[in-house]
Amino acid sequence: MGKTVMITGTSTGIGNAAALLFHRKGWNVAATIRSIEKKPKEFIGLENLKCFTMDVTDKKEIEQAVRDIINEFGTIDTLVNNAGVYSTGPLEAISDCEIRHIFEVNVQGTINVTKVLIPYLRRQKKGTIINVSSIAGKVTFPFQSLYHGSKWAIEGFSQGLAHELKEFGIRVKTVAPGMVKTHFYDHVFTIPENGNTDAYKKSFTRWHAYLMGNFEKGYGPEESAKTIYKAATDKHAKLTYAAGLDTKMVFFLKQIMPHCLFNSIVRRSVGI
Repeated sequence: MGKTVMITGTSTGIGNAAALLFHRKGWNVAATIRSIEKKPKEFIGLENLKCFTMDVTDKKEIEQAVRDIINEFGTIDTLVNNAGVYSTGPLEAISDCEIRHIFEVNVQGTINVTKVLIPYLRRQKKGTIINVSSIAGKVTFPFQSLYHGSKWAIEGFSQGLAHELKEFGIRVKTVAPGMVKTHFYDHVFTIPENGNTDAYKKSFTRWHAYLMGNFEKGYGPEESAKTIYKAATDKHAKLTYAAGLDTKMVFFLKQIMPHCLFNSIVRRSVGI
């Protein structure tokens, strides 16, 4: 039957590119999407790549999808927790509803899918869990406090989980993309209008210009897909895989620089 990978959030971006790459490499691909109507046209007609409807915030849907995937392919060897949402803005300008949504998808969603799949992997005595984190899970920038909080949570969750699953032959890894040109940032192409942003208008406008400039210079999702595939097939006990030259450079600078100096450079870079 071959190896099977389950990937969440495959309608666009990194998840979509990863599904296509694993398929080209000969894997069975279980691509999950929230709505079957959003099935990517690139997936149509591809043998051994099948879409499964699943919302990462709905435990019953997750349980059903995992059962359906195992019935279809016989096993799940690798899980890629890719589904996520992005947010930027001053904390006081972000609604409580949006705050809950960010953590429900990015953190709770990752935990939900992982928790359902662990018993299957444990009985197999092997498997790999790859959590897509971000450069934002290692370093911080202004006006991304909630997004950073969600991605730092993923890093801590992954590191702790790696310890407890090691005895069962299950590897846990994280992949940290940098600035990827995907639909992930579609809703931040304009500066949000909110009365509570007035006090931050000058600095947020500069940050927004910096963010959009980096988006224009960003790389395609295929680069991150390659890193995810490397993490899935690498037999070493490495935990974090940086995707993209920008991520690798920032991680290196953070490692060698004093904390206060690094943060000062970040603030100057974004113009605040």
